[in-house]
Amino acid sequence: MKSPNLSSAYPELSEKVVLSVDDNEMNQLVLRKIMENVGIKTVAVQNGADAIKMLTDGFRPDFILMDLEMPVMNGLQSSEWIKNNIASQIPIIINSAAVSDHQKWNLRRLGINEFLEKPYSMRDIFDKLSKNAPLLHA
Repeated sequence: MKSPNLSSAYPELSEKVVLSVDDNEMNQLVLRKIMENVGIKTVAVQNGADAIKMLTDGFRPDFILMDLEMPVMNGLQSSEWIKNNIASQIPIIINSAAVSDHQKWNLRRLGINEFLEKPYSMRDIFDKLSKNAPLLHA
């Protein structure tokens, strides 16, 4: 259910779609509930390979929230592949418990737009998405 206060604070996020890539089902559930506060639809997959499959099949979310540590294909590998082969214009926000300075440097070099470190608040995530919303029309 939308939160009127948050929806009015972030009108540019209403009706957007986020692809959430995270192997932790509880994280997926929490993120979906957070996104509902401003009217964002969340589509969840368990790893980077699943995200790439959806994107190669034509799915185009407005944002990608990517965990770093996942089985099958991790966030670094899949982000690099997505940026280089499919959807360089879709903002990718790394959503992880810890991102080292070296990882941040490598990810920025790949074109990663933002880093969201767990635990985060609703305002943190909406601020990061909102900051990158203008890229959607570039």
